[in-house]
Amino acid sequence: MKKIKVIILLLSCLGAKAQIADLYAFFGLGESYYLGDLNKNAFPSSETLHLSYKGGVGFNVLPKIGVALHLTKSSLNGSDFFGDVDGINGRGLSFVTPLTDFGINVKFRNSFGKQGQYLAYLFTGVNRFLFNPIVTKDPDSNINYIPEKGFKKGGVNLPFGFGLGYTFTGNIGLVWESALHVTYTDYIDGISKNGNPNYGDAFVDSHLILVFRFSEWEGGGKKSQKRSKAWSPNKVGKIACPRSW
Repeated sequence: MKKIKVIILLLSCLGAKAQIADLYAFFGLGESYYLGDLNKNAFPSSETLHLSYKGGVGFNVLPKIGVALHLTKSSLNGSDFFGDVDGINGRGLSFVTPLTDFGINVKFRNSFGKQGQYLAYLFTGVNRFLFNPIVTKDPDSNINYIPEKGFKKGGVNLPFGFGLGYTFTGNIGLVWESALHVTYTDYIDGISKNGNPNYGDAFVDSHLILVFRFSEWEGGGKKSQKRSKAWSPNKVGKIACPRSW
């Protein structure tokens, strides 16, 4: 019985160490922009770009598959003055909304071959997002605009994106990540009946992300470990396993 306990204890310690090595945290800054009735341009302009913050944690389940939980804060805007509205330029409508996006994504790692210092992956998932648009009309507009009410200010979106990056050490990496978020609402801009209700709105975000993996410190090689004054394998304590149940 004692031997069985020792074996289980050793396995649990090894498992804990492996799990910590596959766990990472990330935080990034970037920009986001809206796609819809008030901005149908595939590429953003200076008027539509907004600062975006993204952070979360991830876990590499398998060598080529990982999952990540994230939270993103940003805002979106659009206007008839710089959007292609298919012949109804006289509306003079504009909107702005805060944006909160969170969810779980699946990452398909090593997308372009064996992963080394250079990283490449594709990802998708299911996200929940919240918005609260404020619509304004240009004073010179002659349309009879009636504000739309009663629509849901939240919904589900499906992200389709990719990431490219570089690992400086076994613990620290830098990634550029971008995604198109397909939604099932036409009210991100607060306008549907006054626009084109047959197509849902969407948004795009892009971030430069710093990634930190939770494991013992690993330099880029033996020389870099020797040069490191702040960190070294000798300064990082081993994972402490319990001595008894």
